[in-house]
Formats: sequence, structure tokens, C-alpha cells
Amino acid sequence: MKELLVCLDRDGTLIEKVDFLGKNNNWKEEIKLNKSVVDFLKYIQSNYKCIFIVISNQGGVVRGYFDCNRVKEINGFIDSLLKKQSIFMENWQYCPDADLEFYEKNKDKIDFNLKYVKQKTKRKPNPEMFYDSLKNLNKKIQDFDQILVLGDSEDDKLFAKNINAFFIDVNNKEYDELLTEIENI
Repeated sequence: MKELLVCLDRDGTLIEKVDFLGKNNNWKEEIKLNKSVVDFLKYIQSNYKCIFIVISNQGGVVRGYFDCNRVKEINGFIDSLLKKQSIFMENWQYCPDADLEFYEKNKDKIDFNLKYVKQKTKRKPNPEMFYDSLKNLNKKIQDFDQILVLGDSEDDKLFAKNINAFFIDVNNKEYDELLTEIENI
């Protein structure tokens, strides 16, 4: 049985896209699992030995929309919804930061929390959150037959390229369409 490491984006992939989820106090009501992706994860975990991790940029923190505690609370809530579907995430990583270049371009339009403006960040497509996750799991890339990245953005696609992984774009794809993607690995 092939062993897969599956890296998942959160917003727009695991859950339906909500701009800056957590900005509103009713954020729990805004969360809806992406049924196609959830069904796809159930399929692959029944046909492969899988480890699921979440790698997510959380730019709402640097913008001051919410704090890191809110991100952790949301991740925990999503994790509990997934567990009810018998899907278990082994590790959650997120980056609350923005780099100096983004800050310079947008400082007149966005009220940044300067604590999270950094020279260099771990934001995707940078692979640093991925390596942090492997370290937390006490795993190495060589432990897996294949690494998959499921995402919905160009950053997710570039992240997959940076870790030499197979990318599956989940944008507007139904379960059957996702299944055809797994045949290519």
C-alpha cells in the first residue's frame, strides 16, 4: 500500500472560501466543509496509507482582523468537524505574517499589526511550514511514496512545486473530477 503525505490548504480547499474567516464573531456559522474534498479524502485514506496535514496562510492576523488564538480556535473547530467525518489531521501549520515587500506596497491601504510584518516569512509558497510539520511528526520526505498538495491558489501550486509534490487544484471540482486526479500519481 502506497504511503501518502497529503498537504491541504484550509480556506477554499478543506472549507468553502470565506474572506478572512474569523473576522466576524459568527465565524462558526460561516464554516462549511468542502464536501468534494472531504469525500476525496475519505476515498484516498481507504486506498492508501495517509497522513494529512494542513498548511495555511492566515493574513487576517497581520491585518488585525483577528489574532492567533482565533486561528487556533477555528482550526480546532474544523478539526472536530473533520473527525466527525473520520478524517484526522496529524498537524496544523499556519503563517500569520506578511513580508516587508507586501507591507511597503500596501501600508497606505491596510492597517497592519506590525508585530507580524517580517523581513522573511513562512507563507506559502515557501516550504518552511511543511518542514516544520515534518519535524513535528518526526518524519522525513523519504518516509512517503508520494506527496500530494490539495489547494485552490497559485501559491498552493507553487508550494507543491517547491516541495516536489503532485498538485491537485480543487477549484470548482466535484468528487468525480478529483478522483481522476489521483489516477495520475
